[in-house]
Amino acid sequence: MPTKEIVNILWFRNGLRLHDNESLLKATKDTSQKLLPLFIFDGETPTTKHCKYNKMAFLLECLEDLDTQFWHLGGKLNMVEGDPVEVLRKISKHFSINKLCFDQDCESIWHARDDAVKNFCRTHGITVEESIGATLWDPLEIIEANGGSPPLTYSQFCQVTDGIGQPRRPVADAQLTDVQFVELESCENLLSELTVFPNIPTPQMLGIEKENGVDKIYRGGEREALKYFYRRIKHERESFLEGAFLPNRLEPDILVNPPKSLSPDIKFGCISVKKFYWAVLDAWGEVNDDHPPGSYKIVSQLIWREFFYAMSANNPFYGEMTRNPICINIPWCENDDYLNLFLGGQTGYPFIDAGIRQLKKEGWVHHIIRNALSMFLTRGDLWLSWEHGLNMFLKYLIDADWSVCAGNWMWVSSSAFEKSLNASVSLDPGVYGSRVDPEGEYIRKYVPELVKFPAKYIYQPWKAPAAIQEKADCLIGKDYPMPMVVHQEASVRNRKMMEELQEILQNSGMEEPSHIKPSDELEVKIFFGLRANES
Repeated sequence: MPTKEIVNILWFRNGLRLHDNESLLKATKDTSQKLLPLFIFDGETPTTKHCKYNKMAFLLECLEDLDTQFWHLGGKLNMVEGDPVEVLRKISKHFSINKLCFDQDCESIWHARDDAVKNFCRTHGITVEESIGATLWDPLEIIEANGGSPPLTYSQFCQVTDGIGQPRRPVADAQLTDVQFVELESCENLLSELTVFPNIPTPQMLGIEKENGVDKIYRGGEREALKYFYRRIKHERESFLEGAFLPNRLEPDILVNPPKSLSPDIKFGCISVKKFYWAVLDAWGEVNDDHPPGSYKIVSQLIWREFFYAMSANNPFYGEMTRNPICINIPWCENDDYLNLFLGGQTGYPFIDAGIRQLKKEGWVHHIIRNALSMFLTRGDLWLSWEHGLNMFLKYLIDADWSVCAGNWMWVSSSAFEKSLNASVSLDPGVYGSRVDPEGEYIRKYVPELVKFPAKYIYQPWKAPAAIQEKADCLIGKDYPMPMVVHQEASVRNRKMMEELQEILQNSGMEEPSHIKPSDELEVKIFFGLRANES
């Protein structure tokens, strides 16, 4: 019987890059052993479970970029379909797997998958090396440092991580010129047992059809992401020179295509979050000569991301309401008609409809629009469960991940993280967008029915006189719907229900979930992109 070839497997999941890749360094430390780069379409891995066309297409472009980079080095990215344990079992029949290296997927919904893989490796003598590549810190270490539970507030989280110390700096690039690669296609006996894709599959091959109206705009891949990364760092540095920080929040541009945000690239790991974190802090230090030194404030969006990851790391029910120990069980109503109008972008509120339509068409919307959609669906207007919104975001947003999306939806709906059942901030869907786009260009782009409406009425077209509606070739109630609810009435009713629930919670002696307290009111204002004097 011929001797099996010894291989080290680099299992790509979300860290789809070559730079700052600790798992890649570990897998190639001994160049006498061949490298088998592997991606598994298992129907469970982040993105392959909750996914629509744009999100899957972005993932496939990330994989194509990796495959091309490996091709220039004499190798390829092996892409297979199946359950990870079964995939490894079949590969181990034909190769001697010395080591399996991968980045941690810290969200608790992936623990069962990874535990099964680790158990297989343990029983088959395969060394497992897991690295912290998707986050700045190990969320499990943060929980341990906080006494076994996640920090209760963002401020407490900052204190705990400050005690742990700064995240590591990016590691050096792996030297791959002397690495020998393995291609599964060369093993004919294996091909009869395992589905191996000879080339990058299409979304359709993976069972995801392109919906009507979908427009592919954002391109995935490490090399493309690095171009935007350097532009973004230049933008951050220019902001520091002007005495400001967080330029994307200071000057929100809801129309920019592609977005200045690197969130999709960080979500898929095309850009190392540690590389981004340290590039921003270093730029601050260069501009200000480290007086004062850089702080979490200038990278707060990254720190919020870490906070939500820590919240979900040991909570498998984090993405739902009823079994979630940190979430208040609010008695949301069930109204399929309301939900369908919302999901179809037919609410009668142009800013909301534009957001839904852009999301489904392009797979991305600005955080200002995400907040507006979240509040409108839940405690602001429709009083529907945030779980509907989470499912929509996970399917359509190319940068959506379970932890951050669920955390944001719980916050905006006042189900967690926010002050218990707070309804003091209620965004008016007929006014909110005019702060950042007074001319309504965003609405004209995504709600073409209203393209001829003057700016005065484009956010509230039902208020336009009949003559203006006729001139704009759009009669409200016929060519574009009337508002499905009256915000002023709905928001008052919902606020009253929140106050009644508060009273019930307090008088019943029930213990409120612990993760229901923002650090202060300013924290809430910053989250919603409001000025200090706005409500």
